[in-house]
Amino acid sequence: MAHKVINTDQAPSAIGPYSQAIKAGDFIYVSGQLQLVSSTMEFISNDIANQTKQSLLNI
Repeated sequence: MAHKVINTDQAPSAIGPYSQAIKAGDFIYVSGQLQLVSSTMEFISNDIANQTKQSLLNI
C-alpha cells in the first residue's frame, strides 16, 4: 500500500525517529503528539484534561 509522510509546522515537530503522521489509503496514523504548545514549545502540565486537550489540538 502506498503511503505519504505528513509533516506540518502547525504542530510540534517530532522529537524522536518518527513522522508526525502517515497517510496510508483512507487512514491517517499519528504518533508522538504531546501536550506541547507548538508556538511556545512549552508543555501543558497542570492537569490531565488540559494535557489531553492540547494533544488533540496538535492533531
